Amino acid sequence: MDATKLPVFFLLFTILAILPIHNQAQNSTIDPYKLLHLIPNPDGSITRIKEFYPTVPPNTSSVAFSRDVPLNHDKNTWIRLYLPNKSDLVNLPIIVYAHGGGFIILSTATPNFDWFLSNTASNLTVLVVSVEYRLAPEHRLPAAYDDVLEALHWVKEKKDVWVNKYADVTRCILMGESAGGNIAYNVGLGASILNHQLKPLVIKGLVLIQPFFGGLNRTGSELKLPHSAGLPLVITDLMWNLSLPLGVTRNHPYCDPMFGCGSSNLDKIKELSWRIAIAGCDGDRLYDKQVEVFMFLKKRGVDVVGNFSKGDYHGVFVTELAKSQKLFEFVRSVFSYLRY
Repeated sequence: MDATKLPVFFLLFTILAILPIHNQAQNSTIDPYKLLHLIPNPDGSITRIKEFYPTVPPNTSSVAFSRDVPLNHDKNTWIRLYLPNKSDLVNLPIIVYAHGGGFIILSTATPNFDWFLSNTASNLTVLVVSVEYRLAPEHRLPAAYDDVLEALHWVKEKKDVWVNKYADVTRCILMGESAGGNIAYNVGLGASILNHQLKPLVIKGLVLIQPFFGGLNRTGSELKLPHSAGLPLVITDLMWNLSLPLGVTRNHPYCDPMFGCGSSNLDKIKELSWRIAIAGCDGDRLYDKQVEVFMFLKKRGVDVVGNFSKGDYHGVFVTELAKSQKLFEFVRSVFSYLRY
């Protein structure tokens, strides 16, 4: 993929990865709003400077068809569907996807995500249902979780022509990258106890791509030098401060899956025999927390599979084709019914 086409969020990870910043104290001088091209407003909302956050219309890829459909008019939420450009499109598994952006920026129509999801539909031969959920701070968590859960009910209804004609709603995977990985996990927890209400839709598991988890205590990878850890802590802290419910800290289950010994719904996930796939790399500031969560889920007896690699950076799987291909191979190994 041409790096000149990357939106600001992904460029920040790669540019800041090579900045000669030598101690974490210098991060305190960084204005996270300016770095992310955001303007804080007096009412608590933010203005996202549009020129730094480009979007693309549907049907811009040759490997998949795509179209936008409304989800909830009152909430201004919508879905971008991706259908592989292949013959024999029958009984396709479904991936319900949540995009990244720290809960506060980006869109399913961001060029990287549109490119990645077109390739996801084509490489895994699935129907992708990507949710344009509400962003914080205008809509703090759990708004994004609620929107993706609503999308599951939307799929269940099978009223959309593509879902009705091409999809097998009994083989659904929840997937997300970065903040979207956090969303997929938390929506999965909620959906696990709605098994009967969601029928005929059947969830088979979760794919968490470099999920955005955190906590009050800094991990080793968070405290590494910026050249090996991605965005400064002031950025991730801003994202949590703007997205978590007012008055709470990062010591909260939305942020930390291990808070309070984890959700009791994990027992339901075990009962349903869901599989959870987690992909990460140690060039990502979030890496240590992802490994901690992986080990925690294992100890809880959840069927979890990890794919943790060396080097790289946060966002690599939705930016570089070779890394995307390796991710698809991993996902296919976890969910064996996925076709080439």
